Amino acid sequence: MDCIGAEMMMDIATTYDRTMSVTIVLFYTFVTLFMFLSYNPKPKKIVESIRSFLLHLLQHNGDAGAGSGGLQAATACNAAQTSPVSPPAPSPPPNDAGVPTVRSIWDIPGPRRLPLIGTKWRYFFGRHRYAKVHETFMEMHRRYGPIMLDVDTVPIVNLFDRADMEKVLRYPSRYPFRPPTEIVEVYRSSRPDRFGVTNLINAQGAKWHELRAKLTTGITSRRVLQAFIPSVNEICDDFVDLVRRQRADDGTIRNFQDIANSVGLEIICCLVLGRRMGYLTTNRQNAKFMRLAEAVKESFVYIGESYFGLKLWKYVPTRLYSNFVRCEEIIYETIAEIVYEALEEEQLNCPDNDVKHIFISILQTEGLDTKEKISGIIDLITSAIETLSNTLSFLLHNLSQTVEYQREIAHEFAHCVQHITNEDLVSARFTKACIQESYRISPTTPCLARILEEDFQLSGYHLQAGTLVLCHTRVACLSEDNFQQADRFLPDRWLEQRDENDNVVNKRAEPGASVVLPFGIGRRMCPGQKVIDIELTLLVAKIFQNFEIEYRSPLDTQFQFLLAPRTPIEIRFRDRT
Repeated sequence: MDCIGAEMMMDIATTYDRTMSVTIVLFYTFVTLFMFLSYNPKPKKIVESIRSFLLHLLQHNGDAGAGSGGLQAATACNAAQTSPVSPPAPSPPPNDAGVPTVRSIWDIPGPRRLPLIGTKWRYFFGRHRYAKVHETFMEMHRRYGPIMLDVDTVPIVNLFDRADMEKVLRYPSRYPFRPPTEIVEVYRSSRPDRFGVTNLINAQGAKWHELRAKLTTGITSRRVLQAFIPSVNEICDDFVDLVRRQRADDGTIRNFQDIANSVGLEIICCLVLGRRMGYLTTNRQNAKFMRLAEAVKESFVYIGESYFGLKLWKYVPTRLYSNFVRCEEIIYETIAEIVYEALEEEQLNCPDNDVKHIFISILQTEGLDTKEKISGIIDLITSAIETLSNTLSFLLHNLSQTVEYQREIAHEFAHCVQHITNEDLVSARFTKACIQESYRISPTTPCLARILEEDFQLSGYHLQAGTLVLCHTRVACLSEDNFQQADRFLPDRWLEQRDENDNVVNKRAEPGASVVLPFGIGRRMCPGQKVIDIELTLLVAKIFQNFEIEYRSPLDTQFQFLLAPRTPIEIRFRDRT
């Protein structure tokens, strides 16, 4: 009877193979008709998508048919002939050298893979939602362990283990490969009148290195950033005055994102363009600028959403793609107007120690097309607005939970009557510890993507070169294996114990410190990290010199506002007595 059952299982596997074959044929037919009916100009992309998906489909088909049907049926039949009770399934047999067989990428645990849609079904039919994607990956880690496989058009390996992430992120590569942002690449290739052949966001290899070196040198220069500190002092003072003017009678700012975006735009324009825009001190916070701030926020949301779903926007102008294009048009036109206005006023005679050197050095760079220079400036400004706004809101959210932390920051800068100097920033150990802890517990970028340049062994699985991996640093940062009391905001974990002569007595170190990477690591690290650190330190210093704050939004808003641009943030600012 067992052998008969085994034969039935083999018949079922054969039927499964036929069904999958029919599915593949129907899939080819559907895509071909779809391409002709929509007059799609991108058949190459369609063919590439079909090819990559079918490779997985055939692999999955082979595993399900041969592995589950044939092999298990034969094993059951042989076992029935030798013993009345079937033994447990054996572990993978060793090879001739006695070494266990290495498991491949398709052996990695993960959600069930369905034909045509891979594992994306759980965002359509399951209980997972894009707006809760940060919670989804925490759950995936608890369910599947240190490594998990997602399948889109290509397999995506999700890493949650600190050791695996360190292997990938610290790989000594001259030009680290990061998967391009596809929706940005599709849009910019459709506008050759505005954008060059490639750009800093999606460039790879030597071209990326050239753009990185020529477009971001100014904002990574210690000399330029130190010369910029007095200007940031003035902007932060204006920010405090703006809070006083816009808060309600009970001290509440009803939509904190608006003024956070304002200060972000004012600071980055002052740094890159070398001039104050007046968004904090005048009525220039007009409808056009408000549209820009909203477009920047929504653009990042649409980029995130483009990673999920069926990705039909690659072939037809879906609502997602149309909304993204609308946002990108607003961003380009508004920032380009600011850039050209600054260019008309500039006399091209700035001394080397002037912050205007950044703007001029980019425009005078040889070897780059004008479109590459302008788009590079736009990318710098756009990224800075979003990054500073989100990071500042996260930091204030975390600090609002404990009034003692706010008072400690105020005490650390109590001697700064007017301007805060670079020496004050360097010695502000507690403030920097608060910023580092906020980077750990609520990073703006919760994961880092890489394309492997050589074969890796990660968590016992063999991954070939070219595999796409996501290093979930936020999940690792919230793991008790890496940090004690990982779910609590504890800045003291980053402080060193010192004696009366300010000598380090005991250097505290958490084992997970290596995965606190809100701006990436190595050559692909975000070039604006030093700028953001200075801006955050000065902003919180000025805020807590004048106010004590209370975060009025629900705790879940901590990530909701990052993913839903219209979610309001309410913060109450009480005058410090």
